[in-house]
Amino acid sequence: LGRRIAGVVITSPDNPTGRALSPERQAALGRAALEAGAAFVLYDWMYHTVTDGSPMDLDSFVQGFEPGQRSRLMFLDGLTKSLGGSNIRSAHLIASADVIAFLTARASHAVIPPFYGMAVAIAAYQAGFAEVARVINEPTSASRAALRRFVAENGLTATLDQGYYAFLHVGPWLARRGWADSEPLGTYLAEEHGLAIVPGAFFSRFGGEWIRFSYALPPERTIGAARRLLEGLDALAAG
Repeated sequence: LGRRIAGVVITSPDNPTGRALSPERQAALGRAALEAGAAFVLYDWMYHTVTDGSPMDLDSFVQGFEPGQRSRLMFLDGLTKSLGGSNIRSAHLIASADVIAFLTARASHAVIPPFYGMAVAIAAYQAGFAEVARVINEPTSASRAALRRFVAENGLTATLDQGYYAFLHVGPWLARRGWADSEPLGTYLAEEHGLAIVPGAFFSRFGGEWIRFSYALPPERTIGAARRLLEGLDALAAG
C-alpha cells in the first residue's frame, strides 16, 4: 500500500504473558526498528517496577542510542500497575519536546486528566515512589516465587516471568471437552468454581490454548486460587 511503519511498541514486562526482556535486548530491538525505517519506538514499561529486579534506568538506557535517534523514542510508565491502581488509570509519557507539543495541542481540547490519578501520583512522588511501591511489589514477588513452585510441582506449562501475570497452557483440558479455545473455560471457571481468569483467546488467536492468571495478591491467596484452578481443571476432565 506504500505505507511506512509509524511506530513499533516494545513491552517489557509484557501483558498478558509477563515475558520480560533485558535492557540490552530492548535497546537492540529498538535500534533495529529505527534502522529499518520505523518513525518511532514506544517502550511500554507499565510493569517495570513489578519485577524481581530493579526498575529500568531511563538515563542509562538511552545511552544505547545515537543522539539523533533519541528524539524518536517514547516511554510509557505510570501508577496503574506499580501501585496496584487499576482503578485510577494513571500513566505518563516521556518523549521529545516536539512529540509532547503535538500531543498536548490535541489533548488540551479532547482529554480530561483524571483528578484521582493525578492526586495519587502527586502523593506517591512526595512520599517517595520506591517506598510506596513496596506495598505492591513485595507481596507480588513473593506470589511469583510461590506460583513458580506450584507450576513446577504440578507439571503445568507456563510463561511466568515478571509483572502481574502468568500465562498458563490449558490445551489438554480444552481438547477433552472439544473446546476450540479458552473462552468457554473462563465462563466455566467463573460459574462453577468462583475463579476469574482471562482467556488467552481474548488477546490473540495464538493464545487460544492459554489463560492469563493474575498473581497480584499475597502468596496465600495466589496459591489458593491456583489450587482452585487445578480443582476446576480436574473436574472438567472428569466430567
